[in-house]
Amino acid sequence: MEENKKSNTNLIIIALAVLLLVALAYTFYTSSEHKKLTDAIEVEKLEIEQNLDSMIVRYEDAIAEKTSMSGELIIERDRIIALRDSIKDLKVVNYSMLRRYKGEISKLEESNKKLFLLNESLTSSNQLLTSNLDSAKVVITRQIAKNDTLTTQNLTLAQKVAIGSELKISSAKVIAMKERNNGKLVETSRANNTDALRINMTIVKNEIAEQGDRQVYIQVVDAQGKTMSPKGEFTLNDNTQASYSDLSMVNYLNEAIDLISLIEVNRDLMKTGVYTVNIYIENKFVGATKISLK
Repeated sequence: MEENKKSNTNLIIIALAVLLLVALAYTFYTSSEHKKLTDAIEVEKLEIEQNLDSMIVRYEDAIAEKTSMSGELIIERDRIIALRDSIKDLKVVNYSMLRRYKGEISKLEESNKKLFLLNESLTSSNQLLTSNLDSAKVVITRQIAKNDTLTTQNLTLAQKVAIGSELKISSAKVIAMKERNNGKLVETSRANNTDALRINMTIVKNEIAEQGDRQVYIQVVDAQGKTMSPKGEFTLNDNTQASYSDLSMVNYLNEAIDLISLIEVNRDLMKTGVYTVNIYIENKFVGATKISLK
């Protein structure tokens, strides 16, 4: 009887041991499978975060292109950043949550395609406009440079024409004259016998000068710079005033003109020395000649 009890006890112990071993094996298996599942979920969570990071970088690049879509792209980028941060902050993750997040990401990707296609189209248009503007700027710059060159050439030509069209004189000569009792004028070299000064000159031919009337001013000055027999004043190129001894009006027709001016002087005021005859056409000095009287 005792032997039967012992035998039953041993069987119970063996059965319990087997059950314990089975329980331990099941627990180990369950723990191992749970770790595999947890690791797989963490890998997927990390992949989702990396995918969202890539999307954020793409949005940053698109925003940097500064198209009219930049405002919408910034809003979408901020939504993705918020989603990524919420996933990173999760302490416990399961497949149900991952499926929900994957669904949101799928919707975002569809939205991304439309936004990026539209943004790329705008970027291409902007690049084309920029290229056209750059080409236009190059053409305008070249045209401005060409116009500046032409303007400079025209100014240079105008200056040359202006210089070339100026009237000049040649063969200017002054002779002292005294008046005889019969009224005839004869040449003299003495100051106290001089009653008049005769100035001869030629306005030379100039085919490009403007035709029309010209005022010829003759100024006779003594050794002290005093104008002899002044008749009036005229304005020079530098806006200063000068007195003249005689004024002649000529009608210039591009041909040479011989001009004679007779200036009466008071012999009592004529002193020994050198007298200078300055000649001006309009208000420009064109030449001078001198005479020395004893």
